[in-house]
Formats: sequence, C-alpha cells, structure tokens
Amino acid sequence: MSRSTILNQEASGFHCVTFFAFLTIVFCFHADSLAAQNIFQRGRNVRATPAANVSAAQVRKAIENGVKAIKGSQKADGSWSEFGGGTYKGGVTALCTLALLNATEGDDAAIKAGVQELLTVPTSSTYVVGLRIMVLATIDPEGKKYARAIQSDIDWLIREQIKGARGGGWAYGGGIGAADASNSQFALLALHEAAQVGAEIPDDVWRKTKAYWQGSEIQGGGYSYNFGGGRDRRATMAAAGLASMIIIEENLPDIDLLLKGERVQCCGAGMADGHAELTADWLGDNFAIRGRAAGNRNHLFYFMYGLERAGRLSGRRFFGDHDWYREGASFLVSRQDKTTGLWTGGGGSEKPTIATAMALLFLSKGKRPIAIGKYLFEKEEDELHRKGIHYLSRNLEKAWNQKLNWQEVRGVTATADDLLETPVLFMSGNDSFTLTDFQKAQLKKYLENGGFLFAEACQGDGCGNAAFDRSFRTLMFELFPESELELLPLNHPVWTAHHSLDRPDERPLFGLQACCKTSVIYCPRNLSCFWNVDRPGIEKRMKALAPRYDKVLDEIQYATKVGVNVATYATGRELKDKGDTPKLEGKAKSVLVNRSLELPKLIHGGGHDEAPNAWRNVQAKFAETGISVNFQKKFVSPDLEQLGDYPFVFMHGRKAFSFSKEEREALRMYLEVGGFIFADSICSSPEFTKSFRNEMREIMGIPLQPIPPSHPIWNDRKFLFKVDTVTLRKKRGDTGKFDEVKGPPQLEGATFNDRLAVVFSPHDISCAMENAVVSQCEGYRREDAERISVNVLLYRLRVE
Repeated sequence: MSRSTILNQEASGFHCVTFFAFLTIVFCFHADSLAAQNIFQRGRNVRATPAANVSAAQVRKAIENGVKAIKGSQKADGSWSEFGGGTYKGGVTALCTLALLNATEGDDAAIKAGVQELLTVPTSSTYVVGLRIMVLATIDPEGKKYARAIQSDIDWLIREQIKGARGGGWAYGGGIGAADASNSQFALLALHEAAQVGAEIPDDVWRKTKAYWQGSEIQGGGYSYNFGGGRDRRATMAAAGLASMIIIEENLPDIDLLLKGERVQCCGAGMADGHAELTADWLGDNFAIRGRAAGNRNHLFYFMYGLERAGRLSGRRFFGDHDWYREGASFLVSRQDKTTGLWTGGGGSEKPTIATAMALLFLSKGKRPIAIGKYLFEKEEDELHRKGIHYLSRNLEKAWNQKLNWQEVRGVTATADDLLETPVLFMSGNDSFTLTDFQKAQLKKYLENGGFLFAEACQGDGCGNAAFDRSFRTLMFELFPESELELLPLNHPVWTAHHSLDRPDERPLFGLQACCKTSVIYCPRNLSCFWNVDRPGIEKRMKALAPRYDKVLDEIQYATKVGVNVATYATGRELKDKGDTPKLEGKAKSVLVNRSLELPKLIHGGGHDEAPNAWRNVQAKFAETGISVNFQKKFVSPDLEQLGDYPFVFMHGRKAFSFSKEEREALRMYLEVGGFIFADSICSSPEFTKSFRNEMREIMGIPLQPIPPSHPIWNDRKFLFKVDTVTLRKKRGDTGKFDEVKGPPQLEGATFNDRLAVVFSPHDISCAMENAVVSQCEGYRREDAERISVNVLLYRLRVE
C-alpha cells in the first residue's frame, strides 16, 4: 500500500453527538435628591456583588438594534426632530450623530447627513455648540477637515464662560441664566475633545473652570447643580463633577507640582484627590440604576451617560460593590424595546430618541477594549503615581489609533477570570508587599492562561526604597521556580514593538518566559511617575521654556515609549471588547459517556512543558464528544516500560533536541505495537520542527508527509468537527502585527503497519490553546487549534 493511500485511509469513527442634559435641565430643580452619606469608605476596595448576567453578544445586538432605530427616525435633511419645538435647534441631531459615531464603524450616510445639517445650525446654545464640537472632533480626529469650524465654536464657548468671582462655568448661552453644572460639563467635554485635535484654548479658561467645579463641591462627596449653592446631591452631578475634574487635571498640567526643579520627583507627593474618592464612594453607596427606573424618576439615561464617563475616565470597574458597566448594560439590554429597538421611560425630557442615543453612548463607549489594568494592593501604595496608567492609556490610543479603556483591579478579591479582563496587568510600588495564597494562585493561573504582567519598582528619582524589588523577585521565584527573570537582550522584540528604543541601560527590562512569549516584564526603575507627567499640553509648556526642561522632557517621552512598547508587545494590538474575554471557570457541557483517558507529555530536551496548560484548557471542548478527559500534568520518559501504559502521548517544544539511541529504539517499538504521538511546534519554532522531523526519520526510517485535506481526520462526519478551512497567523516582519491566511490544515504524518502513528503540526497549536486571549506567536487561532486537536484524538480513539 502506498504512503499516500495509507494517509487517506478511512478511519472507523466515533459518533458524537436631547438630547438630554440641556433638555432635562429645566427639570433638574425638581429631581429628587439622593440621601447624603458622609462616611468615607474606599468603595473600590469593597467586594463586589455579582452583576446581572449579560453577554457581549447581547450588548452588540442591543447596539445594533438601537442604531437601526436612530437611523430610522432621521429626517431626509439629515436632522432629527427637536425636543420642545426646536428651542435648541440642532441639539437632538448632534446627540444622535454623536451616538452613531461611537456605536458604528466608519462614517455612513446617516452620519454624513447629520454632520452636514449640524454645520448649518446657528451658534446660540452651550449644549448644542458643545455637542457639535464633540461630533466634529470625533469624525475628524486629526483636525484636517473641521479644524476651523471647531476653533470657531471653541472661541464662542470661551466668550460665553461666566465671568466674576462665581464664574468659570457656563450657562445656556447668549446671556441666559447663571452658570450651572450641567451646561458646564458639556462645555468642558467640548473643550477636551477640541484640545485633542489641536484647538487653541488659553490656560486661563481651564483654571477658571477648575475654580468653578471646586466651588461646587459638596462636603462628603458630590457636586451641586449651582455654584456654591445648595446641598442637593444628585447622582447626575456627582458623575459630572468626578469626570470633569479628571478632564481638567489632564488638560491643565502644573509643571511646578509635577516636577521638582528640572527633575521628575517620583516619591513623596502626588496622592489622590480626596474629594474625588469621596464622590466615587458616594456614587457607590447610592448606586441604584434599576431603583431609579422603577420609580420612573427623571434623568435616568442622562445619569447613565455621565456614569459611563466617570467610570471610564477614573479607571474604576466598581463604584462601591457595583460593577457599573455590567449592571448598566444588563439593565439596558433588558429594558430595550425588542420591536422598535428604542429605549423609553427615562422620564422628563428623555423622549425615546434621546434616551436611545444616551443608551448607545453608554453601551458603546463603556465596552471599549481595556488595554491595561492596575493591580491594587489595598494600601496607600496604590496611590503612588495612580494616574500614570491613565496617561499611558491616552498615549496608547494615539499610538494604536484606537479608543481604549483602562481599569483598576482589586488584588485581594480578583479571580483569574477577573484578571483576564485586562490583557496587561500593571503592578507598581516602592514598599515591600505580600500576597495571600489566593492572590498568588489567581495571578499564576492568569499568567498561565495568556495573561501578561508588567511591573515596575519605584526606585531612584527620589525613591530610595528597594523593598518592592525584593518582594517582586521573591514572588516570581515562588510562582515560577523553573524560570527566572533575565535581562532582555537588545534583539528582544519588545525593544522595537512600536518605537525603536536604544537606551536599555536607562530603563532596563527583565523578562520571565512562559510558552512562546515573555509573559512577565519587569523594570527596576521608575516608569509610571513619568507617565503621570506626560499629559496633553505638557510638551507645549516645556518647549516654551526651552532649554530648561529639554532633558526631563526627553526622559518623560522615553519612559512613555517604553510603556507603549511593552503594551504593544504584550497584546499585539489585538484586544477584545469588554465582556468578550473567555472565562476559565465556566461549566463544561455534560458528558454522555463516563470514560476517562490520560494524555501524558513526552519528556525531551527541547522544552517538553513550555505550554503547561494547553491540554487542560481544551478539556471543555473535548467534553462535547461525551468523553471525560483527565489532562492533569503527567510526564513520561521515552522508555518502553513507561510508554506502554498509554495508547498515545503528546509532545511539544520550541528548542532543538535529540533522543539517544536507546530512546529512539523504545519509541520505534512503541509505535510499532500501536502507540501514537501527536506533536506540535510551539510558536512554529524552526529549531523544534527540524529536530522533530529528523528524529521521526531516524525512528521510523521514513520522512513525515503532509496529511492531505481529503483525509478523514479532517472531514469524516463521524468526528466532532469538519476541519476543512482554518486560519494561520503569520508575523508581518518585525511590526508586531500578523497576517491571516485561510486554507486547509497543514499537518504532517507517518504510518506504521498501515496505521497513522504520528501526527505533527509545524505550526503552533499549544500556545493558541493555552492562551485565553489571542496568542502572540505564529500558528493557528485558538478555535482552530482546538478543533484540530479534538479531531486528532478522536481519530486515534476509533471507538465504535
């Protein structure tokens, strides 16, 4: 029988079974105030209660239906019906256009028509002008097309800023009314978006609005609707004030506070804003999305839009014990009219189109991918350069041309699933620390399933304590005793992942290897305190004082480049929307047959356990066959006495290796009597691939041959999957990006006694199966790696 005939043999099978703010403002005086609580409680450190279950697919479907509803109500001239007879002409049109820009990809006909209509709207209302600026800045982020129109509107807002001792805020516009927090937050949002596209905004404008918000603070947390007047705490204004102060801090960097002379002072200053913490705690204590809806109170959707902004900009996943996005998304998905796609019932002026636009803004902006998360130790150490991650995320947005989120992670309670919400986990500190056994177990599980840890020790630059460095190195040794932190050489891809970094001695990077990539990168020098300084406008201010700040500006920018490169290397710029991350602790499908099998790994010198969790993570997929599989760690030597206990063994690696003469003979006898070897080359390693092919030729006396697409292992109906088309990911040079090629699986095989005895993939399977997120090495995507693996095992079982 020919070799090709053997490879194509038929196998016996196994049968497997509003417009809102300016429209609602007239009602704000009548809104019920929420109960004030003056208890200082670090809400982000409270254990969260489970959020209502809602899937990413449900959120996407809700957004899709909401977009259809908004587009369906657009008029032929590109506008939407205005509230109250068009008192604020262009307001609803601006709101709906902004919602579509955030909830869809690209500028379709509805968006283009909305923009053209907005350009004809007269400049007369703070709300309308503010929203129009946000629309134009969103659709033209580089300021190439609408820069003049944006600057004209900004100049109008600057003229409208209220003057005097109680000024700094905005009223309705045109000299109508006194400054209020609702108008002021929309003016501020417009200023912020305009600043990103290069609009000229004097520092004095930012200083005045900062004074306004500080004058609106309420003791114990929150902000009042009127400057210095009233103690009427409202969730809407608390969310508005929290986000507004973050925006002001981002756009009004104070060099004298951030630097000490011409140096960044990394330790001894920069604690968190106490009022911001109080406000966040108050929001957590008074968090009641469903309660507000049940009572049909006004401003529900207006509040949710503000809540999204406050949570996203502050990096909080939780307010108190509430996972704000998941609870909000669950509520919105359940509340949407399944026939029309609209949301209703916000009360007051929140008519269906207005409520739907705000719901879309909440869902679409809140689900943006999380790029990085900060690990909280639950002590004051967390406040050290706390905003550094915020500003690094801003720079990542520019580098990747993608809107991103970041969040804090509660170390004490975070499970591996919680940690996997963020592809890059950032750990930072100056003092010693100790993790609980629970924390260590979850962190290890996170890293073994595709997570990435980026850590720094705050040493030097005014930080003299080396305690964190000792604690971190001890932790890594405890978690991974077989690996060690090693200085990353200049040819490591992290140095060129986005920027070309040429000063490794300035910010040295150490790495710990796991599977096909470095899964831990550690810098024993300050980074985040430099990120904390790298804010919009800081470069302009420093250059204006050149050459005084030239050296420190260069240090700041280099530290940011290091952060961008590490995040780029860790993620490959491939991120998932919030809620799309696979869960490790889900329930496997029920099995149909109570049968257990073991799949040991073959020991060799080429990295026989480089992907320790690959087979354990495919267990749930294999359970769909009805077989209970034991994929616990078990290793066997290439010795006939050990091999004889198992019908098949698995083998992978990423380095060159060779067997001894005795080991080859044992493996040959094992295959002759019915044994089976399934192997893959981790990260498509050319060294391992060459060694495996050579060893199989020595053992069997014949070379491996391609397994053709027609082979029953891929397309026999008796197996679980039809594997006719798969996706191979191949690196695009040294860009850190991948090209994807679709085609039949490319595996090789060899036979003994008319029986397929060896199946080998020169393209990575193991790392794809090990990673809960996208693998950063060449090879198959996870879903294809799982399908290939399950079919190979079922082919070998050949159970009637």
